[in-house]
Amino acid sequence: MALPNSRTPELALDVEGNHTTTSHYLTTGGNQTGSAPTQHGSDGEEVNLDYYLPLYCAASSGNWEEASKFLDNDPHAAKARISNLSMTALHVAASEGHSEFVEKLVKRVPRDVLGMQDEMGFTPLHYAAIGGSLRSAKALLIENLKLAQCVDAEGRTPLLLAATLASENKELVWYFLLVTTNEEPGHPFTGHWAANLVNMLIASGFHEISLYVLNKYPELAIAKDKEDCTALYVLARNQSNFLSGSRLGFWESCIYSFLPVEVDSIPSHSVRTYVARHGSVQNLQTMPTPEQYGVLHGLRRVLFGAIKRIALASFTQLHDAKLRHHCAVELVKRICSQLSQRHTSWRFNYLLNSDIMQIATVNGIVEIISMLVESFPDLIWVRLLNNQYLLLNFAIELRHKHLFRTVYDKTARSKLMAATLLESGGSILHLAAKLAPLPQLSSISGAALQMQRELQWFKEVEKLVHPYYKESRNQNGESARELFTKEHKLLAESGEKWLKDTSNSCMLVSTLVATVVFAAAFTVPGGNDNEGAPIFLQKKSAIFLVFVVSDTVALFSSLTSLLMFLSILTARYAEEDFLESLPKRLIIGLGTLFFAIAATMVAFGATLSIVLSKRFNGVSVPITLLASFPVTLFALLQLPLFIQMVRSTFGQSIFRPKKLG
Repeated sequence: MALPNSRTPELALDVEGNHTTTSHYLTTGGNQTGSAPTQHGSDGEEVNLDYYLPLYCAASSGNWEEASKFLDNDPHAAKARISNLSMTALHVAASEGHSEFVEKLVKRVPRDVLGMQDEMGFTPLHYAAIGGSLRSAKALLIENLKLAQCVDAEGRTPLLLAATLASENKELVWYFLLVTTNEEPGHPFTGHWAANLVNMLIASGFHEISLYVLNKYPELAIAKDKEDCTALYVLARNQSNFLSGSRLGFWESCIYSFLPVEVDSIPSHSVRTYVARHGSVQNLQTMPTPEQYGVLHGLRRVLFGAIKRIALASFTQLHDAKLRHHCAVELVKRICSQLSQRHTSWRFNYLLNSDIMQIATVNGIVEIISMLVESFPDLIWVRLLNNQYLLLNFAIELRHKHLFRTVYDKTARSKLMAATLLESGGSILHLAAKLAPLPQLSSISGAALQMQRELQWFKEVEKLVHPYYKESRNQNGESARELFTKEHKLLAESGEKWLKDTSNSCMLVSTLVATVVFAAAFTVPGGNDNEGAPIFLQKKSAIFLVFVVSDTVALFSSLTSLLMFLSILTARYAEEDFLESLPKRLIIGLGTLFFAIAATMVAFGATLSIVLSKRFNGVSVPITLLASFPVTLFALLQLPLFIQMVRSTFGQSIFRPKKLG
């Protein structure tokens, strides 16, 4: 799967598929004798390029007025080759993206000019496809629909070039797909470039379009392109194609599960309408219509479309990501379905010789691995690198927890895999003793929690290893525990610093809250009577009771938080402390600090209600609501970290079986 090159071909094809010879020269322009640069016309005569320079400049800048004047004086200039690359004015305008210029020019030039090819074999439609200009493409195809079948010097259609280089314009690719038929000279869906088309669609993120193509041509699911690249390999190389390879924040993860998935198996209404009028009716009739989806489906699409228009850009990106993940899984299912129809030996060669299993394992794409193993169970026994079990070893070394869940259990298979010694000496416990890759570490907030996760990995793998191998040593004479201490020395120091800095900052807030609420207990709102008792206590005021309770809760919560953070500062910071002891103290400290701040705001609101109740009763409500802003802000900023700590410390094991959506 390679991008188009820029070499100058010796042979080009016109729109009818006939061979046309073109001259070769340096693209730097001009000859070496000092005379004016020349080009050869269709009759073989030399053409002075300087004469057409004003037309070239007008087409390049999109200046229709100047171009129109030139064409009025010389109508034959519309089909002249005005550049060193044998480009016409239409080529130049299309390559520069001047859609309005193209629309006006196609109405003035003869029909055969639309299919003229330059030195690279490109027609103006090829340049419109590369530039991602749907408007220019429509203007050209409405005059000559056969241009969609025209191929360049290497046999590539505008559809293939759009899928390769116009990834920003999905609507354009849909349009080309609908107007392109599987006919000569290119046979885009069954010819030499068919596999490249599917691979480029996947690489550009057009998974819905890829699904549509595979629905019509299922054999392309396992076809190899000119570089022996397959669709499954392209999917496996990009981690963002799947949920297991994507990094979602706390709030993104919460929203992700609730987003509806509507596969865009039909293009936009504007494209469908245009194709219905001017495009390939044959292709369009194979497309599902909104009526075939049902009224409820149509309403859901309209409703969610309206939400996307008014929602934030991040929300739309998240929905697009989920749609991409869903379609990628569907593509893998189609590929597995095609593989199941092949012989076992052919299937294993297909998967193993092309490094698909290795790439998917290294990237931790559990969706591919799980579906392949589910469809072809023998793959889980495959040994690839240095006669080692690929799945289990890479899952441990690269810290792919989802992949580890897929292959980890208490069966005989897992025990045999765990008992295999490494080529470098030692057991798989030495893999868990190594420091995790940076991408895996950075996905966890805080060095202390990173250290906790590393300890959890080590403890979990230790359960899988036979006791005899726990004390085995590698080539350097290091046991797994010694290697773990060596590899994680800097991380442990960073975790200690992070915990102390966090504790110092939170202690300052806890101390401030404790001081304020302690003083408020002796300066109650409403004042005291002659005997020192609060006046509102005798009136049995409910608001005063709220003040007393909230002030008390704030005091005890802040003091508890203060003690927890103090205990963190005085901890010994052994490796085992990062597993439960230190995270538990931090959780309790942050939790009680949150309650202290919330209770303080409640006490503040109750005080305002008491003080302003007689003269400014309505003012206390908005002031109280405003006072809740710090509590909300604290919750939004700290809640993701807090929940992550709770789940990691008190929740189920991170290695529990889990089904990805």
